Amino acid sequence: MHETLDETLSALDDLIDDINDWMIQRGDYYFDLKSNEELTARLDDIEERLIEYGDATVEPLKEYLHDTGTYAHIVAAAVLQGIGTPAAILKLIDALESTDTKLCEYTSDVLKNIGTPAVQPLIERITDRLDNPAVDGNGDKIDTIYTLGVLSEIEDPQSFDFMVGLLDRFDDGVGSLNLAHLCSRLYHQHNPEIIPRLRAIAEKYGDAVPGNVATEANGTIRHLLVDQVLESEDWMIYGCCYICEDYDTHETTCTISGEHAPYDSFCIQCVPKKEFSCELCYLKRFLTSPDDPHRDRCDIDNLPPIYVDLEYRHNQGEATEEFEITTSYRNKGLITVEADSMELSFEFHTVDDLNVLKEFFEGAGDYLVGGILFFIDTGEIFDESYPEAVDADGELIRRDDGSIVAVHKEDRFELELVLNPDTIENLIAIIDTQRFILLCDTYPYIDDFRERRDKMESDLRRVMRLGEPAEDSKEPEPKPEGALPSSPCDHEFELLKTHKKYTVYRCTKCGETKKEFT
Repeated sequence: MHETLDETLSALDDLIDDINDWMIQRGDYYFDLKSNEELTARLDDIEERLIEYGDATVEPLKEYLHDTGTYAHIVAAAVLQGIGTPAAILKLIDALESTDTKLCEYTSDVLKNIGTPAVQPLIERITDRLDNPAVDGNGDKIDTIYTLGVLSEIEDPQSFDFMVGLLDRFDDGVGSLNLAHLCSRLYHQHNPEIIPRLRAIAEKYGDAVPGNVATEANGTIRHLLVDQVLESEDWMIYGCCYICEDYDTHETTCTISGEHAPYDSFCIQCVPKKEFSCELCYLKRFLTSPDDPHRDRCDIDNLPPIYVDLEYRHNQGEATEEFEITTSYRNKGLITVEADSMELSFEFHTVDDLNVLKEFFEGAGDYLVGGILFFIDTGEIFDESYPEAVDADGELIRRDDGSIVAVHKEDRFELELVLNPDTIENLIAIIDTQRFILLCDTYPYIDDFRERRDKMESDLRRVMRLGEPAEDSKEPEPKPEGALPSSPCDHEFELLKTHKKYTVYRCTKCGETKKEFT
């Protein structure tokens, strides 16, 4: 069938009218392609024919692209993306500078989908706007917020190099909204090479400089550091679906199960793509009223309990009871396996504590002591000669059948709580979750902690009328977790465990671990 471009555009007009009528009849504001097969088939056919015309279609589509009151702008953007020539890309970039926020946001997504071919045109437009400021039809200065935002989210060496060059241009020693915005957008390049430069900018400007330059620079540093943690291990956590890489935020479905999952649901199949942050959570962002009963439903510090049935033995008796696994982090670092008659708690203070616990549950060693606590209501599980509750230390012992037994022994009685393989798997996910939360929290607060500590020491010395300590008497800076001891060990490493991405070795002398990535 031979048809002119004008005839195809006329067919598009008829289709847009029909889609609009259909939405009005349905009371919908969005045309779901799955909801009407006949309209969708016509749409696919017309888009394909328009794309075949190539650059000849670009200019006529301008009117459709700016018609955000109907489905026209969605069709026009899809066709321009399909054409993908420099002329089509420039038409989309023009739309980025529109005063219509809806159009800007939609064309942003389309240009991101185009990817690398859009990088150079975006760079040229940003450079031109900075060198030759222009105004829109309302007399307002045309900003580069959307163009820079789109460029930043196309991971490409050319994008990164250009943005680094912009740092030099905006870093004028005074601070500006442009510099703050640029610092925040650099995260989307996911390139840790920028961290030293951002550290220097944050130190130079400080929080007092207008534009929150230091805040945005430190925020990007934190995100990049968390990314490095995420990339260093295979994570499977008891996490919030909102941060999971297997969660479709648009469809609110788990892509593994294919089932609907609310933003604030927690499961043991979450593979995190970003750090825990209530500021990112759907509930925190959209339920803004302090009086909303659902506002605080999502609480990463008090995750929903996991219920398990466990066997335990006390002296000569045996029983099975429902236990719940809970966590507490902010006030006290505990992972607790709890029933009416007893609690088994694993205490932690640092990421290293959790690393040791996780490694044991994954198969390292035959027993583990330290930080394992029993709270036992002896009146519930023993006879009347033991009426009081008992706090007791315990140990973990590995059995040949793959289970692990938590044991407490003393002269009067002994207690064994059997952690079966399913419970161990749950505990590993919960341990990983706490490790993840602890790691995410470390980056924002460690510098503040050191600053408060130094200020406290200075204030105390002033009150006590002491001079500043001699240089050689000052306590050394605390070493970050995982740092080597002051006196180097002549390491003898042996294989501890293997992961998909790396192998872990532990020194038989000092216990230090190292990873070798495959």
